[in-house]
Amino acid sequence: MAVVFEIQEQVDLTPYNSFGVSQMAAYFADIQDPADLPQAREFAASKRLSVLVLGQGSNTLFINDYPGLVLYMNNRGREILPGAGMLRAAAGENWHELVMFCLQNSLYGIENLALIPGTVGAAPIQNIGAYGVELDQFFVELEAFDLKTGEIRHMSKADCEFAYRDSLFKQDPGQKLVVLSVTLQLAVEPVLELGYAGLKEALLGQEATPQRVFDAVCAIRSSKLPDPKRIGNAGSFFKNPVVSRAKLLSLRESYPELPAWDTGDADLVKLPAAWLLDQKGWKGKQRGGAAVHEDHALVLVNRGNASGEDVVLLAQDMSSSILQGFGIALQTEVRIV
Repeated sequence: MAVVFEIQEQVDLTPYNSFGVSQMAAYFADIQDPADLPQAREFAASKRLSVLVLGQGSNTLFINDYPGLVLYMNNRGREILPGAGMLRAAAGENWHELVMFCLQNSLYGIENLALIPGTVGAAPIQNIGAYGVELDQFFVELEAFDLKTGEIRHMSKADCEFAYRDSLFKQDPGQKLVVLSVTLQLAVEPVLELGYAGLKEALLGQEATPQRVFDAVCAIRSSKLPDPKRIGNAGSFFKNPVVSRAKLLSLRESYPELPAWDTGDADLVKLPAAWLLDQKGWKGKQRGGAAVHEDHALVLVNRGNASGEDVVLLAQDMSSSILQGFGIALQTEVRIV
């Protein structure tokens, strides 16, 4: 049975963000069919409303009620396309379930991205990555609805301007684009990325296979990151900072054990934000109802009664300590609304 399109008023957003923060949307539309987007666009224009696109809210922190129209992208569908390894998935599909679907259908490469919360539509916005793999390595194109023009756009990798945890969609005018589907080119033979130390250790003594990589990644993530269904969080709150090699050498005079990773640019390295925060003793610290997780300094959690403002103030205190202690400005991964 077709779902009748409707726009609801005064909707509580608590179920739609993984922090579990309670804020209200003035207007809310559950988009199960992208054909309803032109009508939603017209409604927003008629009332001069801002529009916010939401997947599973696993990378969003609300600090205020939203005065405009929230589009909850809930369209579904997965399709293996003609051509070796080609796959298209609707924006509303769960990302982790897509990774499992790929394994079941002998499509390889994204096992390292298992258990990343959120939807397929959010994956290119964030250019999700983990354990040595990033989405853009497998990205072919996406289909998007342009809220400004009302047109459907087909966007290539170059169009999306992917960078580390970044893309065109985080910038204006990219924020006017609603991702409808994503097409990936996967491998039909196993292609394993085992460069991450923890992953190597988890697979010691075993033959590495895509399924074992998937299982190991799930185990590592589960041991490090709290389940948002049990305790509100949005995973890693901060990006790992990228600094010059000169800055790294300067810091290592005081912190000789400071880890660093290559970025592909000879002059730049990436530092683990969690390590920096650990040096300042942030694990377990609390402000209001918000706290830093006891086991992972990058993860901010809702102890049950946190406001979005509690989380932001705690994050600001953390950022200030890193700026003062290391001369490094941390950037948030989480979208703050």
